[in-house]
Amino acid sequence: MKTRYSIVTAIILAALSSTASAQLLYNSTSDFNAMGTAGTTMPPGWSFWYINGSSSNLDIPTSADMATAVQGSQVLTVWNATDGATLFSSRAAGFYAGNEGSTATDPNRLLGTSPTQVRGDILQLSLANTTGAAITTFSLSYNMSFMAPGTLKDGYPANSTEELPGYNFYYLDGSTWTYDPSLSVASAGQGSDTITLAHPVANGGNLQFAWFDDDADPFSPDDMYAIGNVNVEVPEPAALSLFAVGALALMFRRRKA
Repeated sequence: MKTRYSIVTAIILAALSSTASAQLLYNSTSDFNAMGTAGTTMPPGWSFWYINGSSSNLDIPTSADMATAVQGSQVLTVWNATDGATLFSSRAAGFYAGNEGSTATDPNRLLGTSPTQVRGDILQLSLANTTGAAITTFSLSYNMSFMAPGTLKDGYPANSTEELPGYNFYYLDGSTWTYDPSLSVASAGQGSDTITLAHPVANGGNLQFAWFDDDADPFSPDDMYAIGNVNVEVPEPAALSLFAVGALALMFRRRKA
């Protein structure tokens, strides 16, 4: 009987160990690269939006501001860093997102924006919760790349900036778009954070995330940024962990008896 208990204990401890890890809910690499060098279709779960308003507004958008976003074209503009920012502006007119790469043959594709004539552009990701349990906590990380400098308008001094740099990140918690400074990247690099929701997302519901790119009044087009390597992880469902703990306790109780 000792051997039997040892085997059962090993199985349960293995289950406990697995519950301590996270499961990958989403990885953008395959989706973005699947766009190819000429794809014009948004990757699954992604959409493009923009906020109307003054391009000189330097305030970080509030939840109420984010809620006014208007859905833009879901057709991607193909653009590469070797094209220069002006070419993106002439192709996209600021109301499209971009399928972007370093060159026309670069297979590593990114999603990017360059807002014009609006307050800012938004890349939005909606992920279905298919874990089998409510999601309260998740971890998200992504890389941001600086793709090309903007073009300064005539009449503006050379040191003009007037732009919230990079991407400002939000997640939807209940009905509130919540700003996360840890995931708001101002220059090329990585953003990452672990977030606990006040309003868990039920199984079958959707996690929603948004990247806001501010429009700069002195530039047309703006500095160009793009994102990639978006990863979303959630803890393993707690039910398995509770089952393992309960089974282990029951086993020892029976053994003692």
